[in-house]
Amino acid sequence: MAKLFGREYTRNEFLMYSGNPSNFAGVTPVEYADGKAKGTKALIFRTGSGFEFTVTPDKCLDIRSLRYRGVTLSQQSKNGLTGNVWGQPIPGNFSSSVSGGMLFTSGLLNAGPESTEADGTFHQCHGNIGITPAENLCARAYWEGDEYLLEASGTMRESGLFRQNLMLTRRITTRLGSDELEICDTLENLSGIPEEFCLLYHFNFGFPFLSEALRVNFGANECQPRTPQAAAGLAESEKMIHPEHDFFEHVFFRKMVPDAEGMCHVTAENPALGIGAEISYEAENLPNLCQWKSMRAGDYALGIEPANMYIMGRAAERENGTLPVLGAYEKKTYRLKVRAYTL
Repeated sequence: MAKLFGREYTRNEFLMYSGNPSNFAGVTPVEYADGKAKGTKALIFRTGSGFEFTVTPDKCLDIRSLRYRGVTLSQQSKNGLTGNVWGQPIPGNFSSSVSGGMLFTSGLLNAGPESTEADGTFHQCHGNIGITPAENLCARAYWEGDEYLLEASGTMRESGLFRQNLMLTRRITTRLGSDELEICDTLENLSGIPEEFCLLYHFNFGFPFLSEALRVNFGANECQPRTPQAAAGLAESEKMIHPEHDFFEHVFFRKMVPDAEGMCHVTAENPALGIGAEISYEAENLPNLCQWKSMRAGDYALGIEPANMYIMGRAAERENGTLPVLGAYEKKTYRLKVRAYTL
């Protein structure tokens, strides 16, 4: 049944109050008209509960922003939203084109630093999938029984002549009255040749949800710092601090303990705002969790990043023996959730 502000409704009961739910819940298509985002299309989701998020079909159906009851939870880079023309694979260009956002997908041929193959093939930082537009786009709001569902879906291709043929199909769903969204991704190798691949889900929290008041809980896990700077800050890896101009990013890799259903959960709570958030993901195909802690002034962010590798870059992952392979015509499914709640 449809549930809104603690009350449940059948479809017919609800329609007696509102003949058109788009007044407060639905999927609204928009297009940005100026700046670096000019021409970029987006879908604004509203569930009616105060849970709102924006999806960008032109950028892998990634989630640009997330708001809950008027509070912004997501991070945005200094660049703001950038169109794909600004994100082309030019060496050294990533930092001036990346938008950040609630979800920035990295892959499929690279995740982490820039990487160059022996034959000269260049892979930009975090790969190209995040700037790949969706094909077969579908966005709709509809009744299914007594549930009013909101969803967007599409496919993104990472392909090349005489090279790979990978396809990522994404479906994002929520419903009337809900405080959470679900992501279901299916990655397919449409070739008879096995392909090396990377996949990283870069979820990013930002101000005002991210502040010194934020409390992060990873549950039981094994934590490994990536750099000497991170090792020095290991004891306070879960503590958020005031922005500092000279803070060098800390990155930690965590081996999480899944629940009985195979899901791992990370919570972040801000008692000062009375709001919490949870990121959940299926561990089977995402065995590593990266925590990106950037307390740098102007680049203030907390990244919670389920991944299938160690974000070292394609060549380094291959040398390390940690670059996954998707078999000929193989298919993998990835399930993730983002939830907001009041404390």
